Amino acid sequence: MSFMKMSAAALVLTGVSVAVSTAFAAGFQLTEQSSLGAGRAYAGAGIVGDDLSAVHYNPAGMTLLEGTRFQAGGVWIGINADYDGNDGTSENGRLKGQMIPAGYVTHQVNDKVWLGFAMTVPYGMGTEYDRNWEGNQRGTSAKIYTFDMNPNIAYKVSDFISIGGGISVQYAKAKLGMGMGEIPNMGGIGHAKLEADSWDWGYNLGIMISPTDKLRFGLAYRSAIKHDADGHTDLSNSQLLNSLVGLDSVTVGSEASLKTPDTIMLTGTWEATEKLRLSGLIRWANWSNFDKLKINNGVSNGMLSLINNAASSAIQEMLINKQIDLSQAMALQGYLAGAQGQLKQTVIENDWQDTWLFSIGADYKINSDFTVRGGIAYETSPIDDQSTRMAVIPDTDRVWLSLGASWYATKDLQFDVGATYLMGIGDKDLYDRVGGKKIGEYDTLDAYLVGVQMQYRF
Repeated sequence: MSFMKMSAAALVLTGVSVAVSTAFAAGFQLTEQSSLGAGRAYAGAGIVGDDLSAVHYNPAGMTLLEGTRFQAGGVWIGINADYDGNDGTSENGRLKGQMIPAGYVTHQVNDKVWLGFAMTVPYGMGTEYDRNWEGNQRGTSAKIYTFDMNPNIAYKVSDFISIGGGISVQYAKAKLGMGMGEIPNMGGIGHAKLEADSWDWGYNLGIMISPTDKLRFGLAYRSAIKHDADGHTDLSNSQLLNSLVGLDSVTVGSEASLKTPDTIMLTGTWEATEKLRLSGLIRWANWSNFDKLKINNGVSNGMLSLINNAASSAIQEMLINKQIDLSQAMALQGYLAGAQGQLKQTVIENDWQDTWLFSIGADYKINSDFTVRGGIAYETSPIDDQSTRMAVIPDTDRVWLSLGASWYATKDLQFDVGATYLMGIGDKDLYDRVGGKKIGEYDTLDAYLVGVQMQYRF
């Protein structure tokens, strides 16, 4: 293998590290930890007393749950990402719907102490496009999920105040794909696919205040979790590598460090009448944690030196053969210097902003067997600069419209259903990753949620 081929291969690997770090930076928070809560757009989450998801949303709310209880269910999520390109092409990032499971157990130890355990998926998403679509450098596929195990304890200080807290042990896994573009007259660089995973932990705290028997307020905090993910990146279908080194694929190791956002949630619920309950929620999420994402690669100083020497020799050879002029050589030298630095560490500026969720909802008790509910919410997007939007995370501001119902089959057995339509209403532009030029926009960025769960009291 010539020095020229080695240098070209190093440049390709550097491009891969840049692309997958951008894709890996994108996070998507899931609020869907309760089918019952989905029916009222999660207004009053954790403190209404009709749902074991208090373990996740506000552990102090467990003091409303008498005895020993079990709850299991899931929320199905479908995404519609209908894209229209400026070149007349169209694409949709819709992936087969994903089921988001959740399970809870609570146990009342005595009049003061409650224990709880939650198994949830707090972050996740799925999108998929054709590999050759116009915006493939902004992403072709994404499957991201987390699995969170969260034991909690709650203490009822008095009828006025309860407190709670717990530890979150979280597993995260991501599979992300992206087109790498092409070099003029040399062919396509190929398609990069990252797979990485990590275990780490955080904590959650909550307090609930009950000024009267019919009025309650809750304040909950969930910490950020820093994931140091290990994995690998596969580069496939590379015309460039095939022409230079006789390979059309290559695999490199990757290490990425990122944080999930810490969140603060304020809730309230009021039993207005014997049949009607009104609830609300305000949630802040610290997505500015994603101001930077770092990718570290195991490249030795010796390899960097070899690449530098090979690159210098290659540039000199091209100058002698008059393939490039002096200005082109200087520009190429500068690019190569930057690329070699990125082989060691790639830093991506994400420029994400904090987000807010505002929700109101109502429950109406028809009779002893049935309760119906509804809610509406508005949620802001973490994307501040539209030019940074990734196709695999085509986020925007959204409105939630929710409906749901509960059936009390027996005094101990309850079934809950909830459905939500998320309608994207903010900016939906997509820009080229390299040139920064607008290449199209999303006609729709919507999601559909349908959830079912069962509760049982022992």
